[in-house]
Amino acid sequence: MSKKINIVGCKDCPSLGESIFCSLKREILEEVSSQKGGNLYKKGEIVFSEGFKPFGIHCVSKGRIKIYKLGDDGKDQIVRVAKVGDIIGYRSLISDEIYSASAEALEDSRTCFIPKNTFFELIKQENEFALKIMKVLSKDLRKAESQSMNIAQRTVKERLANALLSKRDIIEEKEGKELMSFTISRKDLADLIGCAPETLIRMLSQLKKEGVISLNKREVEILNHVKLYKLAHKYS
Repeated sequence: MSKKINIVGCKDCPSLGESIFCSLKREILEEVSSQKGGNLYKKGEIVFSEGFKPFGIHCVSKGRIKIYKLGDDGKDQIVRVAKVGDIIGYRSLISDEIYSASAEALEDSRTCFIPKNTFFELIKQENEFALKIMKVLSKDLRKAESQSMNIAQRTVKERLANALLSKRDIIEEKEGKELMSFTISRKDLADLIGCAPETLIRMLSQLKKEGVISLNKREVEILNHVKLYKLAHKYS
């Protein structure tokens, strides 16, 4: 069960620069802060569930949250992974529909909850904010179209390469080489690219044998960025 927490004001939030709220004036941010709430979610806890009615939006201020749908075969299909600065739950709120997907914390996470009335007031009064919402919705549509094409036209190996590149979390230097690591459970990664866990494990082993990645428990470290990029962008 989520835990209510004392929250940092929007103007002092470390993730402000990464969010759609960054263009708002100081007094507007203070007004939003006075009306929002905060929740702390442990890894695996549900933020919201498919089929329920939304009463506001969540802005991720810590951690990562997966947005997923339950398929006809009973398996999860991850739609996207929200990171710090992202908002979630807004599409259903704007369309005045029930949630079409569920959200679950991939790791210990924290969100700020902005009520429906506050959110819509911002859209009405702040033109730049409304434009940013439109851009976010457009990008989501493009990503959804791209994901559908990927599943239909690309092999599992190619989809895996694309996921590793697009969802990477850390870029660091080791022995003069740029290395990228990706930390996620094998099940979640399989759900993200739309395949069985057994198939995913086989593809990871194949990429490891080819020297493209190394594996250490849940962490996938990218060793050959160029080769992975070429594989992921075969149809670009």
